[in-house]
Amino acid sequence: MFGKKSEEEKAAAKRQRQITAAAASAGLTVMGGQFRAPSQDSVPVEGARITIERGEEAGKRVTATRVLLTGLFALALKKDMNQLFITIENGDKVMLCPVPAKKEAAARILATMINGEATGVEESE
Repeated sequence: MFGKKSEEEKAAAKRQRQITAAAASAGLTVMGGQFRAPSQDSVPVEGARITIERGEEAGKRVTATRVLLTGLFALALKKDMNQLFITIENGDKVMLCPVPAKKEAAARILATMINGEATGVEESE
């Protein structure tokens, strides 16, 4: 309890600090091991999956997540083309967060840390 931390515990605490800092850079909040946003249920960091869409891409389709979060009003919502939309999913918990487009690099770093792989990078032939 009050003894020395194991190497695994130290590594987990370091990863959590890095994720919290990366989320803050992208304009998101992580507290208590969960992503938090006003008027939305919190989503646990461990096991989460992050998807990033640009406003113009997201505006071309109505996602099931948008319908789930906003109901039938999803069809009427307009997406700002100067924003990114980050979807954080973990089991049955879903969070949709708008992020300014100028924070795209920070958002992609966070998504890579959470997903364990690069996002939005296409393989060239």
